[in-house]
Amino acid sequence: MKVFLDVGAHEGGTLNAVRDPKYRFDRIYCFEPASACWPALESVRDDRVSVCRFGLWHRTCKHTLYDPGSVGASVFADKFATGTPPVEVCRFVRATDWFRDNVDAGDEIFLKLNCEGAEVDIVEDLLDSGKFARVRSAMIDPDIRKISSQAHRERDLRERLLASGLTNYFMEEDVMIGATHRARIQNWLRLAGAETHAPVRQLAYVTSEAFHGRREPLRATLGVR
Repeated sequence: MKVFLDVGAHEGGTLNAVRDPKYRFDRIYCFEPASACWPALESVRDDRVSVCRFGLWHRTCKHTLYDPGSVGASVFADKFATGTPPVEVCRFVRATDWFRDNVDAGDEIFLKLNCEGAEVDIVEDLLDSGKFARVRSAMIDPDIRKISSQAHRERDLRERLLASGLTNYFMEEDVMIGATHRARIQNWLRLAGAETHAPVRQLAYVTSEAFHGRREPLRATLGVR
């Protein structure tokens, strides 16, 4: 199967980009620990989509999530230098365990990691277990740089990935290019070789998405001026 893992799904910005028929994903898993985001994700009517009401991390536990529901929600308190953000105790599952239980050896996996610091723990866990090599392409947004106590780990992660010899990943600054989040995600997937061709289904999809307000107008999508 062709599988997309949306780690840090928030309210579905990435989900509505990867549902595009040109990718032909068989399964799309949205990992989101903040309960405020679940209704938006679960409102998407698509049999391929599974909303996982937990985050991936390097261990299975319950842990405080700071500023839940915001685009900057994090498991690290010192990401928030000023003020006292709201909190929610959320569920997290070890990434290696989830991979072991839910993906098969022949699956083609595309992995988006945008989770405000937890991405380093997740990648390190998957590298330690050998599961990261199973991924066809990962897009890693190193938000760890935003956290004063953890910022040094960005360099450590980059060095470890380089030393691993793996070439199945992109860093955010190299591929997340475009005027909208949808355009940035789709630019990564294009470079990662995820696109296929389904012109009739795709036209129906973009028309429906534009009608429901989940994407830019159809004229912009088709490049019509």
